[in-house]
Amino acid sequence: MSDNTAPTVIDAAELTLLVGIPGAPAYDAYPIDLADRDEARQGLSDLPAEASALVAIEFDDPEERGSRIVLADAGLDAAQFVDDEDGLVAVDDVLAQLAHLQHVLLTGES
Repeated sequence: MSDNTAPTVIDAAELTLLVGIPGAPAYDAYPIDLADRDEARQGLSDLPAEASALVAIEFDDPEERGSRIVLADAGLDAAQFVDDEDGLVAVDDVLAQLAHLQHVLLTGES
């Protein structure tokens, strides 16, 4: 049995950012894989100008092999994005701070 109150840390390189028009659902967003930051930055620059918001994040389920988790809306708001100096990055600033994003802290509270 897992402890649902223990925070989960997801390394930034394991994330896929779902970027789209502000307020768009995750299924209408463009996936930006952070495994290679240079490719991620290039992918962001190739997006249409209106696709300017982080609408969700996707990552492997740490408890169920082969499953993916998508956090959007309240789930995304509950995620804590952490930079390379252990500072918090607001959801609205994640794309601008992409080079410094280290991990996401998930507390299980949304």
